[in-house]
Amino acid sequence: MAARVLGALGRWGFLAVVGVACLVPVGWVVVSSFKTQAQIFSRGDLLPNPFTLEGYVALFTEIEIAGYLGNTLLYAVAGTAGALVTGLLAAYPTARMRFPFRHSLTVMFTIALAIPVVGLIVPVFVIMRDLGLFDSRLGLVVFYSAMWFPLSFVIQRVYLSGLPPSLEEAARLDGASYGQLLRLVILPLSRPGLATAGVLVFINIWNDFLFNLLLAPSSEHQGVQVGLSLFKNQFNTDITAILAGTTVVMAIPVLTFVILQRQVITGLTAGAAR
Repeated sequence: MAARVLGALGRWGFLAVVGVACLVPVGWVVVSSFKTQAQIFSRGDLLPNPFTLEGYVALFTEIEIAGYLGNTLLYAVAGTAGALVTGLLAAYPTARMRFPFRHSLTVMFTIALAIPVVGLIVPVFVIMRDLGLFDSRLGLVVFYSAMWFPLSFVIQRVYLSGLPPSLEEAARLDGASYGQLLRLVILPLSRPGLATAGVLVFINIWNDFLFNLLLAPSSEHQGVQVGLSLFKNQFNTDITAILAGTTVVMAIPVLTFVILQRQVITGLTAGAAR
C-alpha cells in the first residue's frame, strides 16, 4: 500500500514539475504583455504596476497585426481543410478496402513524415515558382495542404482501421454509393480522428515561420509569425508590443484545442488502444 502511494506521489510530483516548467514561461509572457517596457527591464514587481495596454495598442496600430492574423488564419483554416480532405480520401480506402499495393501506399505516405523539413526548402521553392504559385495566398494554402497530408493520413487511417465494418455493410446492402457511404456513415463516425488531425495540423500551420517567409516574401501575403519579426526590426524591439503579439498568437491555438479537446482526447486514446 505504501509503495503504491509513493508511486502515485512520484508520478503526480513529476507531472507537476513538468507542468510548472511549461506554464511559467507562458504565464510570464502573458503577464508581461500588460507591463510597460521600463518595468519589464527593471525586473521589479511580478505583476503589472501600473497595468497598461500600450503593447496591444501598438500591436494593432503600428504594424496592422490584423492583416497578418487574417493571413495566418486563412492559411491555417484552408490548409487544415485541404489536409483533412485529402487525408480522409486516402485513409479510407487504404484502411477499409483491399486492393493491390495498398500497403505500399500506406508505407510511402507514412515515410513522408520522416523527411526533414529543411530538406524540402529548395525543391518546394522551385516547384512553387514553376507552377506560378510563388508569393501567393493560394500557393501557401496548397503547400500547407500537401505538407501536412501525411500527418492527417496517418492519424485518420489509424482511427478508421478500428471502426466496426457492420455499419458499412448495412449501408451497402441498402444501396448506398461510395460517396453516400463516405458522407453519411464514415464522416460522422470519424469525427474524433478528424478533430485530432485537424488540431495538430492547424497548430503546425499556425506556428510556421520558415515556409511563410520563404514562399511569401511580400508583406501582404505574410503571416503573423513573420509580421512579429518585422515589427521587431522596424520599431527597435518594442518588447511590450512583441509580448502582446505573442500572447495573441498563443491564444488562438489554445482556444482551438480547448474547444475540441474532448474529441481530440477520444481520437488519441482510441488510436492508442488499437
